[in-house]
Amino acid sequence: MRVALAFLAVCLPGLAWWLWLGDHKQDGGEALARIFAVSASVITLGALAFYTVRLKITPLAIGLFLSLFIGLVLTGLIHSWKTAFNKTWLIALVMLAIFTIWRIWQARELVFPNWVDSQHHVLIIRKIIENGGLPSTLEPYLPGPFYYHFAFHAVTAFFSALSGLAPEGAVLVLGQVINACVGISVYALAKAIGKDWRIGAMAAFFVTFATKMPGYYLTWGRYTLLTGVMILPVAMAEVMQVKDRHEHWWQMTGLTLLTAGTLLSHYFTAFLLALFLVILALLWLVRSLKAKQFQWKELAALALPALGGLVLVSRWYWRVFRYSLGVFHPAVTLSAGAAGDVNQWHYYWTLVGPYSGYVVLALALIGALASLFHQKTRGLALWALLVAFLALPLGLHIAPFRSDHFALVLFLPACSLAALGLEWASGLFRRPWPPAGISAGITALVVFMLIFGAQQTWNVVNPDTILADQADLAALQWIDTHTPQDARFFINTTPWGYELYRGVDGGAWIMPYTGRWSLAPTIFYTFGGDKAFKAQMSAWGEKAANLKTCDEDFWGLVQEADLQYLYIRKGKGSLQADALRDCTGLKQLYSAGGVSIWLIE
Repeated sequence: MRVALAFLAVCLPGLAWWLWLGDHKQDGGEALARIFAVSASVITLGALAFYTVRLKITPLAIGLFLSLFIGLVLTGLIHSWKTAFNKTWLIALVMLAIFTIWRIWQARELVFPNWVDSQHHVLIIRKIIENGGLPSTLEPYLPGPFYYHFAFHAVTAFFSALSGLAPEGAVLVLGQVINACVGISVYALAKAIGKDWRIGAMAAFFVTFATKMPGYYLTWGRYTLLTGVMILPVAMAEVMQVKDRHEHWWQMTGLTLLTAGTLLSHYFTAFLLALFLVILALLWLVRSLKAKQFQWKELAALALPALGGLVLVSRWYWRVFRYSLGVFHPAVTLSAGAAGDVNQWHYYWTLVGPYSGYVVLALALIGALASLFHQKTRGLALWALLVAFLALPLGLHIAPFRSDHFALVLFLPACSLAALGLEWASGLFRRPWPPAGISAGITALVVFMLIFGAQQTWNVVNPDTILADQADLAALQWIDTHTPQDARFFINTTPWGYELYRGVDGGAWIMPYTGRWSLAPTIFYTFGGDKAFKAQMSAWGEKAANLKTCDEDFWGLVQEADLQYLYIRKGKGSLQADALRDCTGLKQLYSAGGVSIWLIE
């Protein structure tokens, strides 16, 4: 019950905005999408505001925040009850419940958020909670300035504080709810372009059941990008709404908030939104030149909220620019030989699959080509085709984004345009065949795609990416209660690429879960920009990855890194417990479920 109430509290800012400033002509699905996206944006901006004025977020501040929005919601209900809600809300809530149950079922076997990225996401959330707001650095865990996109972390820290869930539990639960909300967000985008709830519903079900992404984000722990792709389609739908009805100034407030939320959720989704706005601006310019008449209000309706959102996040983006200048180097490059890399093409088809996903792409191509001939949908079609082109492994690299980044978000335009393409294609066959037959055929095709796609993604988590299980959780709980806070752990490591090293088992969770130091302290250790620290961690990680017994290299690493404990999981990593039993100077303290913890005496 507390978890459900916490989620409701997270939604209060968006609900208050909807009741007072939302377009009540929209249906329940469109409204829910905006409520979720605006809520995430407002909470994120609130965290940034407290950081800017250097105030801590205390329980009193949270109480005042909740009281303010509860008051706005209650007065908004009195003010807008008759116009804000209709029977479509019940349908939208049922659809959200189906999506949420499905996403939580896909995560049913996980004890921790999965894979490698999840560890630093949990560590950041832990630090936000301990710091009482956004931190300037992750010290004492990791050195260097903190300038990461933080929307997911801010919202999850808020949810964790209200629900009582530990950061790792909050990530796992809220992450899957956000994943379910992506389907609702795509509904809003597809409804905006198709003007038909059936098109929106098809797109939402395609996203949830027919395509591999974003469900597979669970395997990789891509929660920041997940938050971005939850807000982005709502922002795009709001852009199209404002463009068509720019006389309603209050809609611009929503677009400003959604722009800011997109910019702070992930730098890649910020790039995609900027790309969409640039395309719309170019189309406006072409139309204006042809008509020899410039509709400045239409351009201002898009430019002002976008600039307003940028102003709201400028404090953080200046920080990003300041600290990332020597780390990331934007550039456009072309590798002529990359297009023939069979492995890259295989990876591409894996990302955009399964087979039902290929059908979605084919339908999306029909929808995109048809949309090019309609002024109101031309911008989205051009954006979608450009994203699809950049997703192809042809060697075109827009640093710091790779082609597979575009493939990861291709489901957004693909599912929206697939539903639209299916609707338009059905119109071509209505003359030779009766409408009832066409409807039955479309229904059969959609149901088949959803069932087949759900079967393919039933077990969406790749077992090879599960680093920790119940046995690791028990061992980590033991560490938390039986070792000093400044304890330093050896863990088994393996190369991660880019000269990085990661943990291979539950030991990788020692720092995020317990706050103790360990070798390979999440792959986030490079983000601070301290080259000497990165080199030191990578050197220790490389040595740890090659150890097989307590030889001279082992004791040398112990002395260099000032190690005091060992975390060993049977069958994972090069150094195993059997090789340590006869080692002088080591004492086994814990052994259960294949996990052993050793003291270096």
